[in-house]
Amino acid sequence: MKVKRKISGILRACVCLVVVAICATALGQQAPAEKPNELLVGKLIYVAPMPNGLDQWIIDFLRRWGKYKVTGNPEGVDLVIQAVNPEKELRLETRAGTAQPKGADRPHWPGSKSKGDEHAPISISVTDWVTSQTLWQADILDRKPKKDEAAAAAGPKTKIFARSLTSDQLAQNVVAKLREYEEGLEKSAPGRNN
Repeated sequence: MKVKRKISGILRACVCLVVVAICATALGQQAPAEKPNELLVGKLIYVAPMPNGLDQWIIDFLRRWGKYKVTGNPEGVDLVIQAVNPEKELRLETRAGTAQPKGADRPHWPGSKSKGDEHAPISISVTDWVTSQTLWQADILDRKPKKDEAAAAAGPKTKIFARSLTSDQLAQNVVAKLREYEEGLEKSAPGRNN
């Protein structure tokens, strides 16, 4: 009789453990909550060195904004702002049966572009340090906007027209576009009062 009670007690305990394990597994397999954009939750930002002291101006405007704490150490930050020169597409032409870069025999004139060529001389991006994912990018174009061309909307990829802007004016535009995009994300984030 005592043996039957022991076995039935052990059996009940095992059944309870199995039920608990099944419930825990079911709860653990629920869809994970969507991770918020690092632009919204990030606090620490590093600004990499940029040409013409642009990084110092960007740091100044970021500090005035007050959203992020700027640091001089890139290790362990949430976000990184950096400038890169996008690769130009290699164009080839055939000369005497040999493929050569187009215009290789002609002297290069600084600032000259072929018609329809609109490569950004510099692109500034905000990257998640952990995932290396680009969260925001601004292509800096060395021209004024065309008369019928509207200003680029603040989005994850935007354009800034930089003809005749000084470094501080350019930095101010970069931070203003970033701020506009971040504030738009904040308004549309779930759980926020719109």
